[in-house]
Amino acid sequence: MDKSKRSSTVPALPDSIPHGDMPGDSVHIKHDHILKAQTIYPELISEIEKRAGGSPENRKTVVSVCGGSGVGKSETASLLSFYLNSSGIGTYTMSGDNYPHRIPKYNDMERERVYAEGGEAALRAYLGSELEINFKEVNEIIRLFHAGEPTIFLRRMGRTETELWYEPVDFSNVNVLMLEWTHGNNDNLRGIDIPILLGSTPAETLAHRIERNRDKAPDSPFITMVLGMEQDLLTSQAHKAKIILSKQGEIISCEEYLRRINESR
Repeated sequence: MDKSKRSSTVPALPDSIPHGDMPGDSVHIKHDHILKAQTIYPELISEIEKRAGGSPENRKTVVSVCGGSGVGKSETASLLSFYLNSSGIGTYTMSGDNYPHRIPKYNDMERERVYAEGGEAALRAYLGSELEINFKEVNEIIRLFHAGEPTIFLRRMGRTETELWYEPVDFSNVNVLMLEWTHGNNDNLRGIDIPILLGSTPAETLAHRIERNRDKAPDSPFITMVLGMEQDLLTSQAHKAKIILSKQGEIISCEEYLRRINESR
């Protein structure tokens, strides 16, 4: 496919497209997700081709789509993966939510225990840390992918003790690993080539979380506090993002992102 066409043409969407590998994840693609993915796509293609010397098919690239809980990471990553696959760049969407040390129910309990025993400072130290997340395993997957390993075993995690297993995934024809995850720009990650940050305020991500109805009491005071801490973590790491998209769907600089976050406080 001609590179100029690949950089500017976004294919039409079918009724449904593949999404990330988190069991039971609820992905509802809406018009605003499509508009955002279409805005990001030319920038992403440019970054991929720049890194690969104009030949994305000849170099493995890891892209992360990160942002606050419920901001639309799953939907945006799924769309970007579909666009890349349609353009001839083999892409696999991996959900980082499969890699905490504990299943969601027990991780929620651990967060509450940490807060009860140590207060806000202890909870901040736990959230998005190696105590909560198996970054070592994710980093090894990224290393194997960059090294061209044809088959990699990936974790699958549901919401109960029995919903935990591994599956082999064929990466022989995959050139882009698309990691969708709140912590996709975390300092503990190694090997992320193109971090994409979807910007939003805690209030906006809370509204998305309520709409998705993935957890009990999504608007409780404790979860609201956790979302605020997650936002602080995202903000501290924003300078590493190659592409930042505002909640309104604009490509913005890190300075503009930080300004808008500060104004929302």
